[in-house]
Parts: sequence; structure tokens; C-alpha cells
Amino acid sequence: MTSTPPGPARGLLGERTWENLLDFLDPARPGKQGPDRDSATADRYLEIVRKLVCFFAGRGCADAEDLAAESVLRVAAKCGEVDASVHESPTGYFYGVARNVLHEWWRGARRESTKREELKKELGRRGSDPSAWRRKEEVHRCLDRCLGELRPRARRLILRYYGEEGAAKIETHRSLADESGKSVNALRIEAHRIRVVLRECVAGCVAAGAAPSGADQR
Repeated sequence: MTSTPPGPARGLLGERTWENLLDFLDPARPGKQGPDRDSATADRYLEIVRKLVCFFAGRGCADAEDLAAESVLRVAAKCGEVDASVHESPTGYFYGVARNVLHEWWRGARRESTKREELKKELGRRGSDPSAWRRKEEVHRCLDRCLGELRPRARRLILRYYGEEGAAKIETHRSLADESGKSVNALRIEAHRIRVVLRECVAGCVAAGAAPSGADQR
């Protein structure tokens, strides 16, 4: 049994997968003995994680630690099948995976921007207080701030929930329900609750003309 260093993704790796990852980082490891045989390799792992976080943060990614963890998980899932000897540097392999993750994040960021616009339209159509919703630009500014205060999972859910129309919307709701292990009706209730919190946050922001507060749960 190896020690467990802190760092993104470690808690999500099974013991066998973690062993494979350490072997990938140090191909000579299986022949080593002693209680400290993994200390240098574990330190190398933490250094790679640190570099990955810097890699994503330096490219404007708000969720740099999450993206670094995703990169590590992808490498860990494959490294048991990869011949480390054919790679000049295991670190380079991590960066190759990280670049793929970054491209996916960029595509997702563009989709999220589009879905934010759809959500703005959705909330704008539902406004009932003319004095609170009279300035569309102010509403949009406040919505961006309130979305930023939601937890990442709640933000992704609400943007995806209102990001499609027609048949695509129905299919998205089914897919979201499957991913979260909930019924479509339970998902609808959760989305409604998040939308209510958003509307209250945005209305308060518009009315006060100040930065919102109160979208900190979910």
C-alpha cells in the first residue's frame, strides 16, 4: 500500500490505478524496495499537478484545478496500457492530454456563452415587475454576476437545461436526468429552484444597482 499525497484527483483514483500511475512516472519503481520508494515519485506527481494548474490558469481557465484533475484522471485511466519507455518524458504525455482538455474547455466555454444568452432571454420573458426589469442591459449584467456566484454544478445544470429548444431540449433534459441519477421531474424541480434563486438574485441586483448576494447555495 502506498502513501496518499494531497492533490487534485488522488482521492478519485483506485489503488491499482494509482499504482499504475506511479509506475508510469517511474518505470524503475517496480524493482525498488523500502518504505520510502514512492516518496520521490509522489513528489513528482505533485509537481506535475502544480504545472498543470499553472498551464490552465495561464490560459484564462477559471477552473484550473478541476481541469488539472481531469487531465490526471485521463492519464491515470490510460497509463496502465501505455509503454512509458516510448515516451521521452511522462510529463510531456500529461501536457498532451492537458492540451486536449483545454480545447474541450474552450469549446465548452463558447457553448456556455451561447447558453447564457438563451437563459437571459428565458428569464427576460418571465419578468413580472416592470420596475425591476425595465433595463435589459442591467438585467444581463446582473445575471452574469449571479451565474458566477452559483456553484459550478448548478451553473452548468441551469445553462444546459435552458440551452436548447424543441426536441433537442427534451433530449437534453433526459440526458441531464440520466447523468445526475434523477427522474426528469426531479431534475425539473431542481432547475426551477435554481431559476428562482437566480431571479431573486438578479431582481435584487437590478433594484439595488449593486453587486448581488444570495446565489451562494445550490
